[in-house]
Amino acid sequence: MEIAEAKPAGHDWCDIFRAFKMAFDPKKMFLGYAGLLASLAWCTVTVALFSALKLIDTTPSVFIKLILCSVKEGIPVAVKSLLSAITPLDFGEFFVLLLLVLGLLAIWSMVGGAITRIAALDYAKDEGIRLADALKFARKKLWSYFWSPIVPVIGVFFFALCNVFGGLLGRIPVFGEITVALGFPFALMSGFLMIFIGVVGAVGLCFMFPTISAEGSDTFDAMSRAYSYVLSRPKQFLIYCTINTLYGLTCLAIIAFVAWLMIYMAFVTVGMGMGQKFGLIQSFVIQKCNIACLGFCSASSSEVKAEAIPLDRWSLKFLAGMLIIYIFLIKLAVWDFAVTYLLSAKTIIYFLMRKEIDSTDVTDVYEEEKQDEVKAGTQGKELEKHSFSMEVNKENHSTNEETEPQS
Repeated sequence: MEIAEAKPAGHDWCDIFRAFKMAFDPKKMFLGYAGLLASLAWCTVTVALFSALKLIDTTPSVFIKLILCSVKEGIPVAVKSLLSAITPLDFGEFFVLLLLVLGLLAIWSMVGGAITRIAALDYAKDEGIRLADALKFARKKLWSYFWSPIVPVIGVFFFALCNVFGGLLGRIPVFGEITVALGFPFALMSGFLMIFIGVVGAVGLCFMFPTISAEGSDTFDAMSRAYSYVLSRPKQFLIYCTINTLYGLTCLAIIAFVAWLMIYMAFVTVGMGMGQKFGLIQSFVIQKCNIACLGFCSASSSEVKAEAIPLDRWSLKFLAGMLIIYIFLIKLAVWDFAVTYLLSAKTIIYFLMRKEIDSTDVTDVYEEEKQDEVKAGTQGKELEKHSFSMEVNKENHSTNEETEPQS
């Protein structure tokens, strides 16, 4: 009786739906949670420091409110606060903004690199990897992860600087005006290159981290593949991204609704047992934060938000404070799922695009262990050759010593 061979996986667009399951990998969830906490701590500390130095007007509380509010309430507030802080942009505010961006990029170069490394081995080989090994890989490739999103920005800045320099020449009477008139086509060309490098770089940004994680390569390879894949198959890329976005938003809405329902049911059932005292605490908590995650119905009311709810005992304030912390951690977990899903889905899309454009098998992924084995094998062969040559030299030397007395 012959046993039928298992058919290889098709590896088509349906694999994008695997990202939901891959996002719940405990190692990815831990890395995403740590990355969000580190990002929040970095933004809070940096803004608090430079706000105390009077360089910016934004307070660190804006980042906490972004998590405690629902998305439809928090994002407009955060964007408005950020714009008011950096507009008009002076040197001090620009420096703080640049410091925030570089710090966040460093954090997510490490965290995102480790997550996409885990996702690459999971999807390509259906193999797990230890958290320490994923972090070790991300640490080795940290500069590649860090620079890959920056290079398109540098390209845009370079051509913008060329136009600015040409504009400075225009300040020279007569000669400068003629120079700008004759050289303005080059300025138009620079404008086109700024749009091309910026837009395609932003769209292909999702391929940079998966490229480094799957190929073990560098910034140049991540850049070239990002631009090549987007430009070679734009229709396929848009189809994959549309499926990924719609499916991801649906999954995120479900996760957020479950989180809200969990908080709401906990409030209702504990309130039934604790009575009116818990109702007072619940009203105080709802004044400070919204238990909705993505704008789903909240238990707050206009009357509750209109007047301040006093808590006369320290124990009541302690209980209310702990409830706010629990809500904060649950909401952060929802954002954690969004991060791990996005990185996992983009890794899958990278493998699918690579298969179609480069005709590379999905199971082909860079593995450090195999590279180490190859190096060890090469070194072993060299040692064997060296030891063999040493033995031959010893035998020749002993033969010469025996023949000399006889002669």
